[in-house]
Amino acid sequence: MWARFSAAEMERRLGLVRALVAEHGLTALAIFGNSGMSRANMANAFWLTNHLDLHHCYVVVPADTAVETALYTGLTNHVPNAREVSDVPIIEWGGYDPAATVAGRLAEIGVVRGRVGLVGVNAKFSMGMPYAHYERLRRELPDVELIDVTGPFSRLRALKSDEEIEWLRRAARLTDKAMLAIAEAARPGISEVELVGVAECAYRAEGGLPRITFLRSMAMDDPTGCLPAQNPSHRRLAQGDVVITELSASYWGYTGQVHRPVFVDAEPTPEWQSLFEVALEAYEAIVDVLRPGATEADVIRAAEPIRDAGYAIYDDLVHGYGVDIAPPIVDRDQLDHPPADGGARFERDMAVVVQPNPITPDERMGLQLGALTVVREDGAESLHEVPLTPLVAA
Repeated sequence: MWARFSAAEMERRLGLVRALVAEHGLTALAIFGNSGMSRANMANAFWLTNHLDLHHCYVVVPADTAVETALYTGLTNHVPNAREVSDVPIIEWGGYDPAATVAGRLAEIGVVRGRVGLVGVNAKFSMGMPYAHYERLRRELPDVELIDVTGPFSRLRALKSDEEIEWLRRAARLTDKAMLAIAEAARPGISEVELVGVAECAYRAEGGLPRITFLRSMAMDDPTGCLPAQNPSHRRLAQGDVVITELSASYWGYTGQVHRPVFVDAEPTPEWQSLFEVALEAYEAIVDVLRPGATEADVIRAAEPIRDAGYAIYDDLVHGYGVDIAPPIVDRDQLDHPPADGGARFERDMAVVVQPNPITPDERMGLQLGALTVVREDGAESLHEVPLTPLVAA
């Protein structure tokens, strides 16, 4: 009744975690997740449990393979459904003092000394478990050394299995439905908030979950912003507008992402057509270099058409994706300061979003053109099918 990975896939993940525990000489792992960014902050805990908590949760994984893993939900009324969607042997409420519950579980299984690995939300953004929880663990287990392994743990998720790529493909199809629904509905008179409703209704009945529905509308001849807005307004569209978008729908935590501009009852003006063509040139050049062994510096060089045309960028050119945002990330600062060593390398079966977004220097005009993409041995594979053309709602 709920989407699940195969037993073999989950065993593969647990094997990777056991190897990480052994590599770092750990007696256990304590994994934290919260519901931020439409549950993207659950990525590490979700990957090991299939549970997407709507509040927060902890997972305790002992080094001793004979001892059962435990999942502690954020709210007591979430326990029944967690037991339905997850095969973790022990699933209980974490209580109002979840760190004490985690400490109690560790003591119960004999982990009162040695090294315990802590896995937080996102290493790239230095987001760990809450400070108060960390302090409680230190007080409750004074002889335990707490080690942050968020980064090494998240790297276990970087290369996607065949099953994961299939889930990403499903998420991309749901996201495409949202994009095409906006392209159909973006007529004069409809508001931005109504467009969000149209987009999310396009996939909800198929089991999709909303992750990102960012958009901004403006008159083509009077632009007011270079990026989609995270919070839609009540502004109503008019003939000659453009709607710039960033959309992500999820298939049980695994997420697509697509970016397209939609022009309202009019073809793009020469200025917008030029902007689109530069974005497309950069997009195709980046896709062309994305293969195993390519570096962040290769991506930066591929994006040169943007600066050659006199534009800048605001958002990332490329970032890892699939459940949450993760490295490799090529951001706007790197255009001015490319990594001397080439930066991170792309590997086969990484999932990344390619999303060049040329903007005018005054930041009043811009668009994104992008898609969730998988790095393959012979190049990059877009998981999306929305055409790489200006979409005109007429």
